[in-house]
Amino acid sequence: MYNDTDYQELLQRRYFNSYLSSTMFIVLCALIGITGNSVIIFFYFFRIKERGERYFIPLLAIIDLVACFTSPPFYIMDNTFFFNYPSDTACRILSFLQTCVPGASAHILLVISIQRYLLVCKPFGPKMTLNLKRVFFGVVCGISVAYSAPLLWTAGVLESIEVFMDHNVTTKICKFSVDSSPTITVYFGFLTLIMLANIFITAGLYIPVLKRVRRSFLERSRKTEAYREEIMESSCATQTTEAENGFVDSTNNVKDSKVIQLNERKLNIPTNNCQDTVRKSSNNISKIGVETNVGDRKSTANKKSSTKMASVQRRVTWMFFVIILVYIFSYIPPLVILILVYTNEDFSFVNLSQAQTLALLYFARFVFLNQIINPFIYGYFDTKFRNKICICFKRGYA
Repeated sequence: MYNDTDYQELLQRRYFNSYLSSTMFIVLCALIGITGNSVIIFFYFFRIKERGERYFIPLLAIIDLVACFTSPPFYIMDNTFFFNYPSDTACRILSFLQTCVPGASAHILLVISIQRYLLVCKPFGPKMTLNLKRVFFGVVCGISVAYSAPLLWTAGVLESIEVFMDHNVTTKICKFSVDSSPTITVYFGFLTLIMLANIFITAGLYIPVLKRVRRSFLERSRKTEAYREEIMESSCATQTTEAENGFVDSTNNVKDSKVIQLNERKLNIPTNNCQDTVRKSSNNISKIGVETNVGDRKSTANKKSSTKMASVQRRVTWMFFVIILVYIFSYIPPLVILILVYTNEDFSFVNLSQAQTLALLYFARFVFLNQIINPFIYGYFDTKFRNKICICFKRGYA
């Protein structure tokens, strides 16, 4: 005859495969995230000294690295003891960290979108100074700790009786709140509002940035095409003129040389003096030509430098856009599931099928993907970082 403990074990075994696959996936993601973010921190702090627009990249990597150490214990404990959570204290601390650290990461992305907006859409307006960037980072961390701190009191192990296989089973589930008072409802509504506002403001600021970058790219492409056509036309015209003048100059030179020789004989002017005069004038002409070439080279170098800076700015802007896009799509599914679970009074994990449980586990933990995918985005878009990585590996294999 089965007792309450036996049915509890049966309930846990029913979803064992789902929990095991989720745990293995979390461990794999944690190893990738720790390695990737550590590489980002090392190279951006010790190899790329002039960070400039990349200032927030190593700071974001630090937050993501912390998340790679705090999120996996939360998920693994949840998988291992989903219906029989062993510690109320562990539930509170891990719930606090799970809200605070990913929240700080999301707010840094908001600050990045503000920075890109000021840089691209307001080029002659105020810019983020180094001190202001530091203040923003401190404020982001402080705000995240402040709104997550109440979870140290509201979270805990909720004990309830569920019906499983026509028998009452006592479950102990770690939840962000064990109370359903109006104050708790307001608090969780406030948390949801913060995350939604962060997502919409971040996306809203980046839309005009992308429009501006796209417009500047199209304008630069048109100017480049027009410049090429102008060069082609001028070169063709020059070649035609030189070809026409070549024949006339050659005949004139023959006539002029004869006249000069006759005049030199009449005036008894030494031939060497004429040659020296011609040499001096030719030297002066060559000097003028050299100075003109130097000026043209400087102008060309300035154009190349400005074009390179524009290219870097455009590439960094697209890099941050992909990071923010990943952030939006990784935070929305967990937020939707959180709202459904905590607003639906009839919701019960026991009533879910294995497929539903598996989908719920993976979608609810999409947040963690945001902390491990950023290093791959940096490696793809940031050529300076990619070059430093290649140089390091070449030295290692040399």
